[in-house]
This record gives sequence, C-alpha cells and structure tokens, in this order.
Amino acid sequence: MFISRFWTLLLALATGAMLTVILLAKDVVNRERTVSATMVLYKEMSKTELALKLHARKRLDVLLNVASDPDVRKALSQVSNAPDKADSVRDDLLASLRKRNTELDKYAADWLMAVDARGIVIAQAGVDERRSGADVSGKPAVAAAMRGYLRDDTWKIEKDVFLVAARPVIDGERYVGAVVHLTKLSDKLAQDISPNTQLAFYSGDMILALGAGVPDTLKAQGAHVAKVLDQVAKNESYLKNGYTDVLPIETQEGRFMGVYSRVRGEAGLSNVGFALVLPVEQLTNATEFYEKSSEQDIRALPWVVIILLVLMAMALGWVWNYLEGERPVSRLLAHVRALKEADPKDQLNVYKFRRRIRKVAMAINEVMDFKIQAMLESPDRKSQSIDAILGTRGSDSRLSVASFKLPEPGEAPPPPGLAMSKPGPGFGAMPPAPPPAAVAAPPSPPPQAATAGTGPMMKLGATGPVKPMGRPSPSAEPTDDVPEVGSVGEQAYFQKIYDEFFALKKQLGESVDQLTFDRFAVTLRKNRDALIARYACKAVKFQVYEKDGKASLKATPVKA
Repeated sequence: MFISRFWTLLLALATGAMLTVILLAKDVVNRERTVSATMVLYKEMSKTELALKLHARKRLDVLLNVASDPDVRKALSQVSNAPDKADSVRDDLLASLRKRNTELDKYAADWLMAVDARGIVIAQAGVDERRSGADVSGKPAVAAAMRGYLRDDTWKIEKDVFLVAARPVIDGERYVGAVVHLTKLSDKLAQDISPNTQLAFYSGDMILALGAGVPDTLKAQGAHVAKVLDQVAKNESYLKNGYTDVLPIETQEGRFMGVYSRVRGEAGLSNVGFALVLPVEQLTNATEFYEKSSEQDIRALPWVVIILLVLMAMALGWVWNYLEGERPVSRLLAHVRALKEADPKDQLNVYKFRRRIRKVAMAINEVMDFKIQAMLESPDRKSQSIDAILGTRGSDSRLSVASFKLPEPGEAPPPPGLAMSKPGPGFGAMPPAPPPAAVAAPPSPPPQAATAGTGPMMKLGATGPVKPMGRPSPSAEPTDDVPEVGSVGEQAYFQKIYDEFFALKKQLGESVDQLTFDRFAVTLRKNRDALIARYACKAVKFQVYEKDGKASLKATPVKA
C-alpha cells in the first residue's frame, strides 16, 4: 500500500498547501490593500494641501476686482485721510462690496470686509453686515496686505473656521487699506477640494465639514472621523510634523483608514485641521475570494486545466487503490475459497501475498492450525473418522507425496525401519477387512516362522489356520530414541527429524524455501496423533529416506 499511502500523503500536502496559500493570500491581500491605502492617503494629503493653496490663489485673483473697484478705493481713501468720515461712506461702500461679491460667482465670499489703513473694518458684506469698527490689524494676513502683500490664512472665529485671502487697496501711489475675503469651511467646499477621497475639516474634537467622497463607495460619518481625534492630539508624528501616521478607523459599517493634518495658518495653532478618510475592505475569511469575484474573474480561470487535473488525480487514486487494495483482497479471497476443495492439511501460501494481506493469510493459517489441533485434542477424537482429520487417499502431503505410507488391511505391518514394498493409501480411510468366511485359510506356518515383526496372529488351534486381524498391532521396536507424547525430548526429536529431512531434500536438489520447522512440527504431530488414535500405541517413530528421487518420511507405530 506504499503508493496509495504516498498518494494520500501527496493529496494531504496539496490540500494543506492550498489552504496555506489561500490564508497567506488573504493576509497578503489585506496587507497590500493597507499599503495601497496608505500611499493613496499620503498622496491625497499632498494634493489637498496644494488644492487649498490653489483655492487661496484663486480667491486672491478674483479679489482684485473688489480691490480695484473705484467706489471701494475712493471710500477707503477718504477714511484713511479722515477717519471720522467712516460713517458717511459706509453705506456706499457696503453696496459696492455686495455688488462685487455677487460678480465673483462660485468664489463669492461668505464674509467680505473692507479695512482702512489702520486695520479697522469700515464695512462688511455677508455675515453681520451692520457690524463695523472691529480692529483686525493684529491679523498677520491683514497687516501684510496693508503693507502691499498678498496673503492667505485660516481664521477661527468663535466656532467657525474661515479660509482667508487679503489683498491691498491702492489709490494712486498710496496703500489706503485692504479687502479681506473669508470663505467658511463647508461640506461643499470639502467635496470640491478633494473629490476622490473623503475630506473632513475638524476643530479640536468636533467635525466642521465632511465631503461626500467618491460615489458608490463606503462613506464615513462625521462620528467615524471624530472617533480617533483623541489619538491625533497624542500622535508623535502629528506633534512633530503636523500630520499623523495612517490610523485605522474600525466601525460597524466597515473599516476605514485616515490621515490627519493641521491646516496652515493661524487656525492651525488652535488645533484646526483636515482629515482624509478612505475605506479599506479587508478579507476576513478565505471564502471572500469567491464572494468578491466577478463573473469576469470566474470566466478568466483555466477551467480546462483545472478539470483535467482533478480527473487525473481521481483516476490515479482509483488505479492505485485497485492495485494495492482491491486486487490483493480478491486474490486472498480466491485462495481462501480454494481451500474448500483442498486437503484439510493444506494452508495458504503466505509468500504469495504481501504486507497486510500476508498478515491476514498468516492469521488464517494460525486459526486453521488451532482448529485442527483442538479437534485432535478433543475427548471424542477417537470417534472421528480419519478422513475428517487427515483427508482422503491420494491427497498430497505438505512434506512429500510419498510420505507416511501405511499397510493395506490384511497385510502385516512392514518391518521397523524399512519402507513398504508397495505404496499404501497414505492417511486415507482404511477399507474394512473382509469377513472371515471370505478369507481362505492358509496352511499353518511352522512356529519358528513367526517373527516379532509380523504382528499378532489369532490361533484357531494348535495346527489350525490363522486369520489376520483387521488392524495390525504396533511394532515391538524399542523406544529408546523415540520420546513419548508430551515428553521433554519430543521437541528435540522433531528437530532432529527436521534437520535430516531438510538435509536430504537439499542433497536431492529439492526446494526448501517454504519448509519451516514450525509447519514441519505441526505435520509430524498431526500424523503422530492419527497413528496413536488408529493403533492405540504410545509413540511413533519417524524415519527419513529417499524414494523416487525425493525425500520421504515413514511413520512406524511403536508400543511402549
């Protein structure tokens, strides 16, 4: 079964390798998605900072229309020369600011201020228009604009945050003030600045604005973005560089990753910043490969190769299972069934089988030996027929075909130690002796003709005829070298006979591959027990001799 076991090992290794690849692939995919999301977020952060700068530049450009308006220049010039005229020019200045702000279209300010040379707000359009007189000279952007510079900034006014652009107002060759453009952070502005990634503006632990991001993708809520704001303030990279590492955001809706950065300008000092959030889909189990696969992915698989490999693996498994499993069992079954027609002494030739089947065959032989031994040792064994124990006439012996020839009924037993001149019936059933009337009475032999080897004779008279007994008596041969049944020397005696038989077979060129002492001893015991049961003798003498070029055994009953 080596090949089948090896094939099973290969299949197990292939299955383990496949599972390992799938699990590793899941981890690799998750890691690659994380790395990809990290790169995208850092890239989007740079793009967002650039977009904020471009937006500020655009606001400064459109603010030129307001700063160059004649009414605005005139009003601020009058207030710069005479600050007490601020109230008289405020209404006209406010009307000019409204008109110009409307013309800015999508870049219209949420709060448009006109500031004199002292940094005092003369008029403001949009937020709290009736309010004026505020001093913004301390704002860096306004101070730079009154000196003739273009500046952008971020301001936090109460709870709101504004993107600021300031431009100087020039009348003749003098700076007479500045106009300040303020745009409030809103969801729409966040969407316009970062259309590919969700952009959120925060202040402290509060979200000010949140963009929609890319359509048909998982969206983060404001609460999701604010979930890690407490970690942002402690982030080492945030404190050192002004932006965080990429932070995971776990929610019930899905998994996000985000990067947080301070805004540039005055509001950044008040922990105002923006966050970029990206959904990152993670594989939690191996089956998601199939769940997330599209029809195009499935069609792209090499189905022909996959099916051929599966069929090849199945075919090889079936072939090896038959060769190493079913076929040896079928052969064993055929040999076992053949024993029904074989001699009871015959056993399975275990050398025709291999590995496990050989063990089964050996077990069957052991059971057969045990059953026969138990049958021979049973109390009523004398009542059993010789055919049931030893088989019929002509059956082959496992030792030799010519082994253990016994005399025919009516014949005198052979002299001890000599082979029969006529082959007997083996251990088959002995035919019954003819009735006395059918036997002619031979002349009475002289007394000196009788020998110890002719067996007992029944006398009818002093000179009358004798008739042979139906069963000859055991030989009167001494038992000096023949051990009795169950004696200490019995095993050594069997070993001696085995050595002689083995040597003779080898000398005659016969095969001795399957001749083992254990099986030889079992055969000797069977024949010994059969003769003891037949002749009621106390021991059996075995002799090794050559007959017809083959090694043979002769068994002779020996009386005590």
